[in-house]
Amino acid sequence: MKKFLITLFMFLAMPVYADTMPFYIDSIPKSLLGVYQTGKNITIMSHPDTNSTVIKKMEFTYNPETMPDGVFAVLINEKQLGFLYVTDISDDGWIEVLYNKSTGAKGWVLTEDRMQFLPWINFYNLYGRKYGLRFLKDVPDEIEVLHAKPEELSQTVSRLNYIKQIKLTVMRGNWALVSVMDLDKTPKTGYMRWRGDDGTIYAFPNIK
Repeated sequence: MKKFLITLFMFLAMPVYADTMPFYIDSIPKSLLGVYQTGKNITIMSHPDTNSTVIKKMEFTYNPETMPDGVFAVLINEKQLGFLYVTDISDDGWIEVLYNKSTGAKGWVLTEDRMQFLPWINFYNLYGRKYGLRFLKDVPDEIEVLHAKPEELSQTVSRLNYIKQIKLTVMRGNWALVSVMDLDKTPKTGYMRWRGDDGTIYAFPNIK
């Protein structure tokens, strides 16, 4: 009994890391333009106009116990790093974001910094190069292949099994030139699909 109580105490004393990352294909809508980096708070409007209706105001403490669920595309509390999915853009710095992933609710935010909105290519070039990429868990087997060129019918360089690391070199449309390390510890270089022609995302920056 004493041993059980000690174990229970240690479990309860462990810190809670309520971070958010996409791990499955369906968790990333196909029609997205990129991501929007949040700060300490956000005001969501009904239209891209300061005189429109305020839909929602949110403040972010980056304390896992108080952060809202179902809002973020990516959330790393320790780094105070949060991103929302972007569904549309307008003039003068207005960005439409998805702020409820369960209901699909959207609204407009006014950016304070032009770097807050990162189109997919910019996001991957910044965070994919820094942390590498990872395939989403339910990617079809035919996607886990390296090609000689960024073309579907190009020569197959290697099939990818037991991937340890995917290092991003450059983005080419829906393709990425990468160097992949697997169990045999021999780097394999070629082009992989990070996104399908229909907008389906297969690989995501491995942000840590």
